[in-house]
Amino acid sequence: MKHIISILLLFLVVYGKTFAQQPDSTEIKKLSKLRTESGVDPTRVQSKASYSMLIYDPVVNPGRINNKFSMNIGISRWSFSAKYDIVTKLSPAEGNGFSSGSGDFRFSVLNAFFVKGKHALAASAEFSVPTGAPGYGSQYFSLTPALTYSFTITPSLFFAIQPQYTFQLLKDPAYPNLGILTIRTFLAKFTQSGYFFVFEPRPIYDFVNKKFDMIISPILGKALGKGFNLLYLMEIPVTTSMYENTGILYQFGVNKSF
Repeated sequence: MKHIISILLLFLVVYGKTFAQQPDSTEIKKLSKLRTESGVDPTRVQSKASYSMLIYDPVVNPGRINNKFSMNIGISRWSFSAKYDIVTKLSPAEGNGFSSGSGDFRFSVLNAFFVKGKHALAASAEFSVPTGAPGYGSQYFSLTPALTYSFTITPSLFFAIQPQYTFQLLKDPAYPNLGILTIRTFLAKFTQSGYFFVFEPRPIYDFVNKKFDMIISPILGKALGKGFNLLYLMEIPVTTSMYENTGILYQFGVNKSF
């Protein structure tokens, strides 16, 4: 809870200092470019390549590192992306160290079918292909359709909500069904100096296990110029069971827009 209160106070300070600033037309174009290249808003289509290191630090399970590579191709209002993970796990047995293996391959398609004024809508579908061996991949061939709505409050501030539902298309009969509803809601602030701040509360409901979880995620990014962006985020589970088994996620990444 202390982590969450500190994060909320930080964002209030950031918004309080920058909300009153009124950018001119040149600054508005710069902020719009930053918003598109950051990759924060799913309704903004952009071609980019990215790499992220995800560090999982659970309480009761060994830690894990995911090296995630992704490529996104934007054509008009269409976006096509592919993602691939290399997973490194710490062995639960003392003295065995780390082991690495291929994770799952995911690809998705998105269409920003409505963009008018301050409002935008995008529909997407992501397929997860179980290319990873047991212990490294999910072992599910699954589909996650999603719908994103974004509202531009000011040129430097926007709100978005994205409900998404994950279910299996094919699986081993020994594995349970998938039926997970995730609602991503995020408030993002962009500054004229190239920084962007995002606050994302993410409720998650597992229909199969009748289980509710909640994640609070603060995100900090910085545009470096020439299409490069640095990104840092945390995912903090609110529920005790998820905190103990999944732990806090730390992610460091860089992307390059084309």
